Amino acid sequence: MNLIRGLLFDNLGLKLVALLLALLVYLNVYTDRPATMVVSFPLQITDLPDSMTLVGPAPSAVQAELRGSGKQLIRLRLAEPVLRISLANARPGRYERALGAGDLPLPPESGPQVERLIGPLMIELQIDRKETRRIPVAPRVEVEPGAGREWSGRVQVEPARVVVTGPASVLARLDSIRLEPVRIEGRRDTMRVEVSPAALPEWTLVEPPTVMVIVPLRRTRP
Repeated sequence: MNLIRGLLFDNLGLKLVALLLALLVYLNVYTDRPATMVVSFPLQITDLPDSMTLVGPAPSAVQAELRGSGKQLIRLRLAEPVLRISLANARPGRYERALGAGDLPLPPESGPQVERLIGPLMIELQIDRKETRRIPVAPRVEVEPGAGREWSGRVQVEPARVVVTGPASVLARLDSIRLEPVRIEGRRDTMRVEVSPAALPEWTLVEPPTVMVIVPLRRTRP
């Protein structure tokens, strides 16, 4: 038993270092082997004129199957190089652009090679004019006031309208901006709370980002 314990624990530090070095050598040799791997390239839309904006969904990444050494592929996957699509000359309407292997931001010369482009193979975007409108907000109140208090149904909002910037076609359909609900649970005093929009259409911005909602409570009439 003492012999086995001695073999295991004598010079334990040196043995652990030797094991670590052996593991590093193995990984170095293993990752030098040829391999294939699916890599995602985050998609970034650039150079869109300030007077225009996107409408609807846009792809977030492009995937491709690459061949190279394990080291190259792991390094590339961790780096996540960005695929940039310039819309400098875009006009309102539908935008289409085919993608090929040459569009991928790969290292030059001896870098990984593209086996196949998984997709999307076509970038399809909808572009619209950017507009700004003042739109009223729509507060929501969930009422459960405290004992001896009641809510008259009145709500005060400051400001009553917000400035919304976004696609013209989207803003044309907006008649109000719904707010997150204000919950009155056991409250006995007038409630003042900053509230954000419940949801905004894609590619829209609102200013200010929050509004003050004031819910007055009063004593219950005998």
